[in-house]
Amino acid sequence: MQRTVHSFSLNHPPNHPLKQTHCLHCGDEVVTTNIMESDGKAFCCQGCRSVYELLHQLGLDGYYRLKESLYGEEKQVPIDPDSPESYEYLNQDNFIKLYTTEESPLSMNFYIEGIHCAACLWLIERIPRTVPDIESVSLSMSTNVAEVKFKKEKRFSSFPEIVKRFGYKAHPIKMDEEAEELKDRENRRFLVRLGVAAVCAGNIMLLSAAIYSGASGIFARLFTLLNLMLTIPVITYSAYPFYKSVFSSFRAKRASIDIPVVFVIMVGFSLSAYNYFKGSDQIYFDSITAFIFLLLASRYFLKSVQERISGKQLLNRDLFSSNRILIWDDSSGQYFFQPMGDLKPGDKIKLTIGDRIPVDGKLLSSYAQLNLSVLTGENIPQTVLKDDNVFAGSILESDEAVIKVTNTGKSTRIGKILNEVEKNYQSKISFSTFSDKYATVFTSLVGIIAIASFLTFSSIYDSSEGLNRVMAFILIACPCAFVFALPLSLGLSLQSAVENGVLVNDTKVFDKLQSIKNIFFDKTGTLTKGVFKILNWNIEQLSQEDQAAILAIERESNHPIARAIVTHLSDKKLGLPVVEEFKHIYSKGVQAKANNHIYKFVSDKCINCQKDLNEVITTRILIYKDESLISEILLGDSIKEDAKYVIEELKGRKFNIFILSGDKENNVKQVSERLSIPLKNVFWEQTPEEKSEIIKSKKNSMMIGDGLNDAGALSSADIGVAIQGSVEESLKVSDLYVLNNDLFTIVDFFDHGSAMVQTMKRNRSFSVVYNLTAGTFALLGFITPLVAAILMPLSSLILISSTLYGKKVLAMKDVKRMYS
Repeated sequence: MQRTVHSFSLNHPPNHPLKQTHCLHCGDEVVTTNIMESDGKAFCCQGCRSVYELLHQLGLDGYYRLKESLYGEEKQVPIDPDSPESYEYLNQDNFIKLYTTEESPLSMNFYIEGIHCAACLWLIERIPRTVPDIESVSLSMSTNVAEVKFKKEKRFSSFPEIVKRFGYKAHPIKMDEEAEELKDRENRRFLVRLGVAAVCAGNIMLLSAAIYSGASGIFARLFTLLNLMLTIPVITYSAYPFYKSVFSSFRAKRASIDIPVVFVIMVGFSLSAYNYFKGSDQIYFDSITAFIFLLLASRYFLKSVQERISGKQLLNRDLFSSNRILIWDDSSGQYFFQPMGDLKPGDKIKLTIGDRIPVDGKLLSSYAQLNLSVLTGENIPQTVLKDDNVFAGSILESDEAVIKVTNTGKSTRIGKILNEVEKNYQSKISFSTFSDKYATVFTSLVGIIAIASFLTFSSIYDSSEGLNRVMAFILIACPCAFVFALPLSLGLSLQSAVENGVLVNDTKVFDKLQSIKNIFFDKTGTLTKGVFKILNWNIEQLSQEDQAAILAIERESNHPIARAIVTHLSDKKLGLPVVEEFKHIYSKGVQAKANNHIYKFVSDKCINCQKDLNEVITTRILIYKDESLISEILLGDSIKEDAKYVIEELKGRKFNIFILSGDKENNVKQVSERLSIPLKNVFWEQTPEEKSEIIKSKKNSMMIGDGLNDAGALSSADIGVAIQGSVEESLKVSDLYVLNNDLFTIVDFFDHGSAMVQTMKRNRSFSVVYNLTAGTFALLGFITPLVAAILMPLSSLILISSTLYGKKVLAMKDVKRMYS
């Protein structure tokens, strides 16, 4: 799609009729009835005009000329410069400690929201010219992070305040210093080992060169002794990681890829030391130390590449857009902004509409509307009343709420869930998992070949030639496809899945995807929105006692129909009775006891009124009190907008599509007709047990449904996909959980799974061919240890490139489909 560029003169005479059709600042279309004017220039709103006037006063009009010359008039969304948000909290000591360091007490980093072109960069970096508190600003266009250095007065709020007036938004950010420090410490230790190996190996090479050049007698003996002494720190300190790996593998009773490496080191050093004391010239100190140095250097290089590629966290646990929260202060009797990290049980916090609750707690306000989609998968707002429990991750959809904190951070319900999922992910992509399955056999084979080859070539030639060939073979025989490329592919696939809104509970799902032939969909909340609206209910005929009983009973259920009923009654001030003997009547409704009466809510056969309701699926709920009908409710649900496309896309891929629902016949048939699903593939009024049996009768099947209500069917299917319901409960019975309740995600996951399997097959094939070919040449003496050390990381880089290529091709397909 080609973008239309609108241009106009910046030197337009003030009295000349305006010819602009788009806002000078943001590029949005100017509405004639609501035009804003300043200096003969048109603006779409007061915010854009205020930003222009500020830039003009500061002498920064060059922003518009640069912006127009570089990109034409590119549209951007301005931030209201007159918004009431204050950044004064950044001048408090506790926030200063949070966002600055002892090394740089006058520097603070900000993420700049709204940066999109070089003109923005030009404008932000000229802020020190206009704000006396700021010394310098360095903005990275690749990360949108600005490093701001302040003068000794250090009024940290001055930067985000001026940025806001320019039409952007600055978020203070901080690095995870502890994790970075641990990572740096580990890298420093590894580099020290590498440095010791480099220094010792280099000096040994020089001394060996003197011997090879003809040094003899006392000099040759002395130089060899020095070589022996220099080799000891290399084979003890520098090679320590290899010994540790082998020791751990022996304790775990599995093979390690470092076993052949340790074999070469031990044999090479023992033979060299023995020959030295015996007076023989068959000494390999230079080869052994060079071998260790090259292997350490290769692994450090590969580790750096791996961290750069897959260093992103698989799960972004930071669900909150801000790191500050209003906390009640007893001494002053008012709320103050404090860091979220300072929250503790017993604190009282206040949130406003749109805020995500950062803690588990109890509601102190009279009521609140909460979106619990993170915990339940449902987007229907739920009404909670005073003293009810509220959970972290929920979004406040009413005006204001006060909450008493009971749990924070990892102790919250969502924190525990994400912590377990993250641990599960880390175990799924650990190298040991793949070493156990593939590399054990590979390593054992390499070890056997190395020992046999050393003995063979030592007898044919000499021990020096045998050791050189075996060192080259071990260096070049790299099981990277098994212990590096495969987990990297899996890690990137899991990462892509999370980015697309999918939590993977079992990584075997990637292999199973290739055999899937039948896809079963639940109806309510899966193919339909699951957002029921009450179309007709005469509640005036019900007594206050009955209304209170209905509200109390339906609050016990998480079904979308129950949520609709609770929402409908939430504004009534009703004294709720105690609910007893609550139970689900599968495929029918619910039943409970309240006020010493038995209430039953039963779904009746759908009445034929859908023609007047367009795409709405209607349901009738009959309410009985002690077996007497007291009321009926007419509700409506609608098919998801993406359902038709997804069903047609899956049909085009030759999948058999089914509907498996517990709903009434007429309702299910309406959905099947609108989605063109054959009636022979449609099942209605099925109990959970019947759903499970149907799934079992169809091999190579995927079930997509509610994680709680469809637990049996999800666990019986080859692949179970929970698209709504509690994350915690769904992950116990399903292989996948779709966070965004989006059917498009299913199609995307098929694509990602196929791409990953193809990449892994390609990497395996390359690794087998490479190791057979290069290993043979090494044993035949055509490849030296030095060349092998170069080929080892090169082969790994090829596998990494292959893995990234697979991901890039998939991303290009996603973009192509998006614009097709």
